Amino acid sequence: MYKNDPLGLVRMWAHECHRVWRDRLITDGDVDLYMTFMNNGCKEFVDYKPDEIFAEPLLYTSYVKACEGHEATYIPIVSMDHLKVILE
Repeated sequence: MYKNDPLGLVRMWAHECHRVWRDRLITDGDVDLYMTFMNNGCKEFVDYKPDEIFAEPLLYTSYVKACEGHEATYIPIVSMDHLKVILE
């Protein structure tokens, strides 16, 4: 699915990192330190700027397509309004 979308793959990586680590951090200082680490890691992706990688919304899910009657596919949420409709 992401074969021809390297930015999408990098964004999915960032989403997963946030979900696994950032969501568990408690203090602003810890979040700042984490984001410093992530920004340094993003230097490996020379074709993309951190603003592109961390553009909001930075959410991926498989239930949107499933709720629309399609095969569950891990896709980015492109609009919070669309997500709201799915969740409601």
